[in-house]
Amino acid sequence: MALRTKGFESLVQLRRHFSEHGSDFSASNPNEYEEMADEFLGGDMAGTMYECVRPGGAKLRYDSSTDAFGVLDPTDIIRTFFKPVPCSSLAGAMREQMRRSGRCHSSANNLVYIKTECKK
Repeated sequence: MALRTKGFESLVQLRRHFSEHGSDFSASNPNEYEEMADEFLGGDMAGTMYECVRPGGAKLRYDSSTDAFGVLDPTDIIRTFFKPVPCSSLAGAMREQMRRSGRCHSSANNLVYIKTECKK
């Protein structure tokens, strides 16, 4: 299947992102994960999606129905694709572990997080 974007910058980047986030989407391998990211960032906007463009030209998309979030740089390279997690939605020790590892954010919810990310 031909990609609509340029995909991830390198095979190393694709494998790293798949390792960290592939399970968010039940992707069975790096190629499937990249195809999902490509469709999300290069496909048509769904009615449940929010999109913005950062001052530097990067496009960010968030889908409130799936919690999917992705960043496409100005040259159409996928920078990330994952499901953000508000730290406040986690309990006790899990919250602290995820916070320390950077796997959750401090915003009240994902839409607030995305709107904050759009301003960077």
